[in-house]
Amino acid sequence: MKIRVMYSTSKKRMATYADALARSQNINVDRIPPAFPCDRERLVVLVLTLGQKVDDKVRRFAKELTKDRTSNVAFVFDSKTKELTEAMKEVIGYVKEAGANVIENYYFVDGGGPLTLTGKITIDQRKDIVNWLEELMETIKQ
Repeated sequence: MKIRVMYSTSKKRMATYADALARSQNINVDRIPPAFPCDRERLVVLVLTLGQKVDDKVRRFAKELTKDRTSNVAFVFDSKTKELTEAMKEVIGYVKEAGANVIENYYFVDGGGPLTLTGKITIDQRKDIVNWLEELMETIKQ
């Protein structure tokens, strides 16, 4: 399956989550905006830390995720709660408007915590997010 993992965050821990997803699929992780646009990807996973407003580079990138560029988009959000904020809803809306299918099985990560400065995640955290991705991929194959 053609897949890409991309992230926009200043938090090392969130970047580590993006890296764990990419490594599980033997692909590289890209920052938003990527050097090369998406091209007929089956799945794009966006790992995002959003503030009160959606960053302009994330907004522009999300608006480019047409059906020609990707079939499906999944989100990993940096959030202490498992509720969508206005900024999260906004970026999801941009992707939907562009035409890609948004997979509404969002993954929420608390980007803070005791391991924040080092960016490390535990083996269990790594397994959990990789299992989430593999389950998404199975539902897309059907």
